[in-house]
Amino acid sequence: MTVLNPFKTIRKFWTQPVRAELVAAFRISIGLIVLLDTSFTLLPYAGDWFGAEGLYPVDSFRYFVARDWRWSLIDPGWSVTTLQLLLGLLIACAAFTTVGLLTRVATVGMWVLLVSFHMRNPVILNGGDVLLRSTVFLLMLMPAGASWSLDNVIRRRLLAPVQPGAARKLLALPFTHAAYWGEVLRGESSTGWVRPWSLRLAQIQLCVVYFFTGVDKLRGINFVNGTYGDWAGGHAVFKALNHGTISRFAVFGDLPWWLFAPATWITLGWEIAFPLLVLWRRTRWYSLSFGVLLHVGIWATMEVTHFSFTIMAFYWLFVPAVILMDMAGKATGSSERRKYLLFYDGMCPICKKSQRTVRCLDWLKRFEFADVHDRTRAEAELPEVTYGDMLKEMYVKRPDGKWFGGYDAFRAMAPVLPLCWPLVPFMWLPGARFIGKRVYKWVARNRYKYAKCDDEFCSLHLKLLAGNEVNDEVVAKIVDLHQKYKSSQQAPATG
Repeated sequence: MTVLNPFKTIRKFWTQPVRAELVAAFRISIGLIVLLDTSFTLLPYAGDWFGAEGLYPVDSFRYFVARDWRWSLIDPGWSVTTLQLLLGLLIACAAFTTVGLLTRVATVGMWVLLVSFHMRNPVILNGGDVLLRSTVFLLMLMPAGASWSLDNVIRRRLLAPVQPGAARKLLALPFTHAAYWGEVLRGESSTGWVRPWSLRLAQIQLCVVYFFTGVDKLRGINFVNGTYGDWAGGHAVFKALNHGTISRFAVFGDLPWWLFAPATWITLGWEIAFPLLVLWRRTRWYSLSFGVLLHVGIWATMEVTHFSFTIMAFYWLFVPAVILMDMAGKATGSSERRKYLLFYDGMCPICKKSQRTVRCLDWLKRFEFADVHDRTRAEAELPEVTYGDMLKEMYVKRPDGKWFGGYDAFRAMAPVLPLCWPLVPFMWLPGARFIGKRVYKWVARNRYKYAKCDDEFCSLHLKLLAGNEVNDEVVAKIVDLHQKYKSSQQAPATG
């Protein structure tokens, strides 16, 4: 019986290294959000929003920053041109953050400039802006350039001869030497593993945001007066979709409010339960998938600027690193390309068509293919899976060694097929696996009815598989049939 040690678990949570790809995906997402938001929202209105003659008077600004430890590097008397140059610098910092060039300097500069502009005119801010500012602060603390970055490429190619422990030799280098500045600005590992504490802070931050947002929505409940507020009363989603300033489409006003009540209550319960849902591995994917659908829906129906995308950027920190490594093609610091191995029935026309479809969708060139009838390779790659099991359904082996069959195989493949990426959240919704497995099994059992065979071997093969049970007798017949098929293919043509 395994006894959990809470102190060991907590220490492991804060100290055990994590893959750098998680932080890299978070960095790229936040860098793009700041880059686009600054370019298309702040820069075009620099004079109106931040200028001396703009919407926020100079006296109000001075009063605002003088309280509660607020600060801003912007002088209210600066010209519009100067403000535009500073916004350009913010865009440059965001671009450098996105590609991972001088990452530490870029993230610090991005946070300083973002705070300065936010404090210059707080009346234009919303919850999404406050969240973005806090998110950039967390990113600033992370080893964000340790993976998927130009910094990492430079370190591997140019600075590899310099050993991290050679501090005295490093100090002896002139300040114009590339190795000197590379080591000073680096502060990160290029081995693929990073210290976890900054990532853990971001994960906890997301849980805190969701939980207390949900708790705050319960403030309208008053059992004495018999009032339950918009959220507990089920009216919140309906009101938001019909709000005059934030709703994108005024098309829901004629519908009854109670149609939207289930969405209101489910959202409220999910927010409050989010910390527990992501803590438990079995519910983590379902919770994150629901969150993606929720925030995409919010963005599609409401004017919330970048809020939904900023929130979803945190989700990368909960995704298994192996998924991100497979999406990228290889692990940080490794030249080996990570490949999926897909097993298919080479005597089944539907299976061969599915294999050709996957090959066409494999834009990233991530798949290798093997026929289940190649027993030498199949047994070597998947010794736990029998021949009979492989005849029943498709199997795929992931680069980390884990394998999946049937619907689970398709779900494991989707993250590395770009055309399937929009479907991934739906595959992890509650009930999706239950339905998907049954649909897959029904198609697999009825292959004989819908397949068109070109030869007698194919027809006999599918007839043998038409039953519900692939027993030892059926397997023996298929082995014999496949041997005859191979012999016919290898026989020399006679004139």
